[in-house]
Amino acid sequence: MKNLSTKLYSLATALLLIGFPFLFSACNKDDIEVERAMHILINGYNGGDHPLQVAIDTTVFDHKNGAFIIQPQSNIHFATAFSYKIPKKRLVTLTDTETKKVVYSAELPENTIRVNFNYVYFDGKVQEVKPPAADPNVNKLGFYIYDKSIDFPIDISLQKVNATTGDVRKEYIAKNVLPGRWVYVDYLPLKDFDKSVDLRSATVNFTKANTDNEWAFDGDETKSKLGAEGFFLPKLNDKGKVQPYFIAPKVPNQTFSRLFFYLD
Repeated sequence: MKNLSTKLYSLATALLLIGFPFLFSACNKDDIEVERAMHILINGYNGGDHPLQVAIDTTVFDHKNGAFIIQPQSNIHFATAFSYKIPKKRLVTLTDTETKKVVYSAELPENTIRVNFNYVYFDGKVQEVKPPAADPNVNKLGFYIYDKSIDFPIDISLQKVNATTGDVRKEYIAKNVLPGRWVYVDYLPLKDFDKSVDLRSATVNFTKANTDNEWAFDGDETKSKLGAEGFFLPKLNDKGKVQPYFIAPKVPNQTFSRLFFYLD
């Protein structure tokens, strides 16, 4: 029995040793398909005549009663969580739903969990958005006002009204902004406007330069005052952010586009 036990032990040991390479091979992390997720934003403005459809890799975002179709003459706010397992080349595309032409294409980056794409189209061409480099000591806010009916400079300010006293707190973000061109300004969070609770009760106001209440867009207060919370402005201790905004006052519902990744 002793010899038989020894032989069985030797055989088991040999099989175990032979199996080790296969075990380690099967456990190789490169061979495991790990579920990954990427949060994707597409921002901008569709100034064309036709609706656009979004596709990410082989996933086409269908009409769903028009929910995922980017309408003409409208701002773009598209967000989705895209899941995948195997890293490979994948494209984000915008396709004209009438001509079937791909009007925008960009490759998804690797090894990231969030990414922002900007598509700004008007006057018959895709407009290049070239924000300045980040400065670790300050934030940079950019504004492009697309309204050909305006031929005067505009001041942009933050305002809030004290609910108890009625006093108005006002701070300028940018002055003498000319429509039809990018203007970038340095910005550090301002007192009374540096917390989320402050911005929920504040507005971003657009007025004719060097005036207090001559409203910039059609002379209309409602069109010229936008809720500050939606701008996702830098808050207390924030520095190094670059945040461009595209503003087209004539679109329905008086919206604007944030051309940066703005979700947590």
